[in-house]
Amino acid sequence: MIRPAIVLLSSLLFLGTNCPSSFAGVDVTPKPKDARIQLDAGRESPGSKHSFDRVFGKRADGPKFIQVACRTDEENLTFGCRAIQPVDPDGPELTEGAILRAARELGLPSLEVQIQPGASTLVNVPTIFYAEPEAFNRSVTLLGFDIDLIATPIRYRWLHGDGTASTTAKPGKPYPSTDVTYRYRQPAEAISPRVDVTYRVRYRVDGGSWNTIDQTLLASGPTTSLEVKEAAPVLTHP
Repeated sequence: MIRPAIVLLSSLLFLGTNCPSSFAGVDVTPKPKDARIQLDAGRESPGSKHSFDRVFGKRADGPKFIQVACRTDEENLTFGCRAIQPVDPDGPELTEGAILRAARELGLPSLEVQIQPGASTLVNVPTIFYAEPEAFNRSVTLLGFDIDLIATPIRYRWLHGDGTASTTAKPGKPYPSTDVTYRYRQPAEAISPRVDVTYRVRYRVDGGSWNTIDQTLLASGPTTSLEVKEAAPVLTHP
C-alpha cells in the first residue's frame, strides 16, 4: 500500500495545536535522511469526542484511521496541513497498479508518424520517419490522495506498413536528419505506416517524493497513407 509522506515540522505544529492528545495507536514511520513522517492515528479514546469533531468533523461509528497530509512551500516559507478522507483498513488500497490504470484512462499522447518526402516515396530510397513527442503532466485524486503523474516516451516502434517494423529510443527528426529511415523494397499503391510509443510513468503522492513504475504503457498512433512508387530509368540528352 502506498502511503503519502508528511512533513515533520508541519505535522508537529498541527498535532500540537489542533489534534486530540488522547488519540490511541499513533504510528509514526520516519523516512531515512528526509524530514518527513508517515502518521496514522486510530479512533479517539473516550472523552475526546469534542476535539475530534472540531478538527476532523463527526465520524461514523466504528474504527477509523485518519491520515494528515502536510505540504510546505519552500519559496514562500509557508506550510499547511489537512485531514485526508479516513482510510478504511478493509477497503481498496492505493497501489501502483491503480495509479497506472489512472494514467491509462487519462489517455497518453498517441503520436502521428511524420514521413518525408511526403505522401509518396520511391523504392530503395531512404524514407525518413519521425514523430513529435508531447508532454504529459497530469494530477488526479485516487482514494482521497492527490496523485501527480508524468509520462515520458522511452521507446518508438515504427510499423512501416509492409509487414516490417523497427524500434528506436529516439523520435527521429525531419530532413536533413536521417536518424530514422527505411527503404521499401516493393512498390505499393497504398500502405498504412504508424508509430507506437512506449511510456514510462512517474508519480508522487500528496506532494511527496517521485517514484517510477516499472511497468510501461503503450500508446498506438494513428495510421497514415503512403504510396511507394518504382522509379524507372530514363535516357536523356546531356
